[in-house]
Amino acid sequence: MRGLIRKIPLLGISVVALFATGCDDGKIYPDNSGVATTGFTVTMKGELTGCDQYADTQYTVALAVFEDDNEFAVVSKNLNDGNDDISMTNVDRKVSTVEVCIINRLRKRVITLLSKSIDTTEDVVFNIGELDAAPFAVICSEIFNKTCLQCHGGTETPAAGLDLNASKAYSDIVNKPSTVVEGEMIVNPGNASASTLWQVVATDISESWRFDHSNLLTSEKSSFIESWINNGAHD
Repeated sequence: MRGLIRKIPLLGISVVALFATGCDDGKIYPDNSGVATTGFTVTMKGELTGCDQYADTQYTVALAVFEDDNEFAVVSKNLNDGNDDISMTNVDRKVSTVEVCIINRLRKRVITLLSKSIDTTEDVVFNIGELDAAPFAVICSEIFNKTCLQCHGGTETPAAGLDLNASKAYSDIVNKPSTVVEGEMIVNPGNASASTLWQVVATDISESWRFDHSNLLTSEKSSFIESWINNGAHD
């Protein structure tokens, strides 16, 4: 019995020595610092303004890469106002485009501002110049200019007297009485549901009018207009 008691402390000392030796002789976890990367680097160069206006919304101005036929970014990086170079490293070579775009909280593309096809055999430099990404600037350049100007600004007599050219659009729609819905404004800041601009692109209110506007925009774009209005409809 006494021999057994003497052996127990010796065994404890041996176990402690074993662990001490293991910790001193090397790392317990594998060292991955030498693992080769297989992707490439995307660097954006240019100057952004207007990103701060998205602070209280569901949207973000982002540098993002996409695969063909997929509206969700493979990887993205949120952008801020300024002109610092922004890089994404080890980007998957399966992607096909890099964009400066508006994405929602699910990283789904809402509106593309600038896009560049990618040659995935080498690193990519994406020069964007000077870009105003503020919500109303985006609405003018990516919605009004591409969808609405044919009727609202492309002639000397725009439909419903509404000129949506960038130089006139804000003053023509914000806090201006609607010419088609009595008692409402075209854009009522803070209240999209009482703004005919949002109603015509998001509901069937114009179904019986001369032109049905309800299918002009994707639901993502009409929701973007709704967000802009509800957040104060700032210029």
